[in-house]
Amino acid sequence: MAMQLRAGSFKEEGPSDFVFRSFLGKFPFANLTVKAIEAVAADIDNYLPKPYAGEMRGIAKALNMDLGGIVGMNILYDVTAFCTSIVTQDANGQIWHSRNLDYTFVNMLRNITIQVDFIKNNQTVYSGVTYAGYVGLITGMRPKAFTMTLDERDQGAWWENFIIGLLDRRAMPISFLMRDTFAECTNFKDAVDKMAYTTTEASGYIIVGGVQKGEGMVITKGRIGPVDLWKLDPNNGRWFEVETNYDHWVPPPSSDNRRDPAVNLMNKIGPKNITVETLMSVMSLPPVLNNKTTYTIVMSAAKPELTVVYVRHYKG
Repeated sequence: MAMQLRAGSFKEEGPSDFVFRSFLGKFPFANLTVKAIEAVAADIDNYLPKPYAGEMRGIAKALNMDLGGIVGMNILYDVTAFCTSIVTQDANGQIWHSRNLDYTFVNMLRNITIQVDFIKNNQTVYSGVTYAGYVGLITGMRPKAFTMTLDERDQGAWWENFIIGLLDRRAMPISFLMRDTFAECTNFKDAVDKMAYTTTEASGYIIVGGVQKGEGMVITKGRIGPVDLWKLDPNNGRWFEVETNYDHWVPPPSSDNRRDPAVNLMNKIGPKNITVETLMSVMSLPPVLNNKTTYTIVMSAAKPELTVVYVRHYKG
């Protein structure tokens, strides 16, 4: 399967090695972690599955960058990104999926945000929004099948998940698993099952939207299996679900409450008024939109032609 950049979507090259080492500079075991990363990079084919090891090696060579930095950033994204995702069923039964991705080093990441199509036999199998140099996928769509986004789950220290990702060869980075799921699964149910029950390096929230009525779910995933499966239930009033970075059954912290403003505006809009524009208004509402938001996407697997992606430059 070939990877193809969307025309005009590539901005500029980004120093992933610089970001990785800058992030680790705040961590008391930074030097030890860098040495572990370098060990993985030296034996990358035995630590990371195909095709990801080869792609990272190719990226490092093409950009004349350190392979360890590329490996480190690909694992780091899985366990440190903050996001808001919403899966919605409108009054006509169409499933929508919207997301903001928030991250540190926002100015650099805005400049390396790209749209990518994965092509086989001259047909687009699935598409995604990602960062140049990142081989996993945490935002994507398989047209006429399903959409998925990954939100980081605020469970435990990030470095614990990071070390697990390096040393437990049975555990797959969630972003790699998502990409495999886009490539291999052809419907909502199969995608949910694969994401929920595969062992991964970290916990996370996987938000999945399908093409049939009721096909929307937030998977609260532990490393081994699902902690909770929260499915849309439009007949009983749950026509949308908002997931940020906290378990949906507990209140979000007052210091980071993006959930309640999004829920309130969604209820005000109502299922009869769901459009690209109204969903963009939710994703543009502070603090859902904030100064760490790198991009916003609104998509629907049933109507992939409606997809919109914006690099955001909010300064609140």
